[in-house]
Amino acid sequence: MQPPRNAIEAVTHPDPWSFYRSLRQERPLFFDTSLGLWVASSHAAVSAALCHSALRVRPLAEPVPKALQGTTAGEVFALLVRMTDGEFHAAHKPAVAQAARRWTLADVARAAEDAAADLQPRLEVNDFLGALPVQAMARLLDIPGAQRDETCRWALQFTQGIVPGAAAQAVAQADSAAAALMAQGRALGLQPAQAANRIAFMQQAIDATGGLLGLAALQLGQGGATNASQEAMRGFVREVERWAAPIQNTRRFAAESLTLLGQPVEAGQAILLVLASANRDEALNPQPERFDAHRTQGRSMGFGAGPHLCPGAAIAIEMVAASLCHIRANGQFDHYFGRSTGFRPLPNARIPVFSQ
Repeated sequence: MQPPRNAIEAVTHPDPWSFYRSLRQERPLFFDTSLGLWVASSHAAVSAALCHSALRVRPLAEPVPKALQGTTAGEVFALLVRMTDGEFHAAHKPAVAQAARRWTLADVARAAEDAAADLQPRLEVNDFLGALPVQAMARLLDIPGAQRDETCRWALQFTQGIVPGAAAQAVAQADSAAAALMAQGRALGLQPAQAANRIAFMQQAIDATGGLLGLAALQLGQGGATNASQEAMRGFVREVERWAAPIQNTRRFAAESLTLLGQPVEAGQAILLVLASANRDEALNPQPERFDAHRTQGRSMGFGAGPHLCPGAAIAIEMVAASLCHIRANGQFDHYFGRSTGFRPLPNARIPVFSQ
């Protein structure tokens, strides 16, 4: 098997782990001329970048993607806490984190089980992966049942239309979806930033939690069995997130010239942070290449670090654990998930494709 040519191709490679190991050991932070950006693969490099004040989540000259500028989708994008830095981020991130803490694990598990019971009979498995998290989140947000499917469809359209390189039709659908979702927020009496980040709770779950669900199912199907308890499944899913990394990489952009681990990074340059590689760094975890569902002190970079640490880590893990427990309890797991035939062609999320 040929190794991946670069860290983007590695996301969908059948076995990227040897490639990541080589990067960590030989070039933990280097400029990849073929990609035109820096690549950080060690825990030290990734952690330093995530916590560096001059490295932003968006290019300084383009806070909103050009394709979205002048649209409602672009207005929503500009209000997303995870896509902003500076004063706006500092002012609104605490409210988003507080909102995520209002749900107990029991609340999350119940929403995920209800969503699984509703969706599994009517969706094929690959559609189920993305629908389950957003449907569970819609339940946590108290979206009425009569509006739930349409609201989740809007969240999916918004997500698909804001990705880099989205087709004009996808951007147009994202714009219409953003307008509808913001109207929902206004009807609830929410301020624009609150309404936009209500959308983000659903939007962020689609790829990240959907990928985690798929990877956990894949690991179970390959003999990574665990007992049926919710606690055991929670530990299993947490280790899958560390070991298999549904979000393989993310990016940061230099707002000014800086030095990172001795390397000079010029203003405007981008850094690809290979979270999947950092998770298997011995500096972060002992015996990192070993899958251990009983790992008690496992650490992961998959939910970020520093100012943009994701407040939804426990929610994502509980959603996946509860939905898998539900499917296994019904004796439907093997038939429903079938076998994996590869991964979706995405540049940063590793999401299995199943054939029933």
